Amino acid sequence: MAESTAQAPDRPLTLEEKKAAARERARAAREAQQQGAGAGLEVTDAAAAYIRDCADREGMAHAVRLRIHAGGCSGLEYSIDLVPEGTVADPSERVIESNGVTVFLDLKSAIYVSGSIIDYTTSLMRRGFVIKNPNATSTCSCGDSFGV
Repeated sequence: MAESTAQAPDRPLTLEEKKAAARERARAAREAQQQGAGAGLEVTDAAAAYIRDCADREGMAHAVRLRIHAGGCSGLEYSIDLVPEGTVADPSERVIESNGVTVFLDLKSAIYVSGSIIDYTTSLMRRGFVIKNPNATSTCSCGDSFGV
C-alpha cells in the first residue's frame, strides 16, 4: 500500500475533500485485502498482554473485535470487545494476527484504522487502550473518539 505524502491543509477539510479521502482509504483497504495484506494494524506488547489476561479471566479467546461507531465528541468512536472461543470471522470481516492476539475487523472499520497501533497504558490519569490512528484528522481530548 502506498504511503500518502500529502499534508493536511491549515483549514478544515470540505465535505468533498473528506469524501475523497474516504474513497482513497476504501480503495487502499480493498487493494491490501486483494494482495492478502492485513489492515496494517499492530497490537503492542502491553495491549496484547492485557487482552490475554482479560480473556483468560473471562474464559474467552485471545481475540478482540474492533469496531468503529458513529458517536463521541469527534464523530467516531472505538469499540473493543473480547471474542468467545471458537469464533469464526464473518465473510465481511478481516482477521489480523498481531503479538499473539487476533483482531476481527469489519471492512468499514478497517478503512478507518488502517495503519493504527493499539496500545494499553496505565498512568495516574488514565488506564486503558490508546489507539494511535494515522487516519484521524481530529480527536477529542480523552482520545476515545476521532474524526476523519
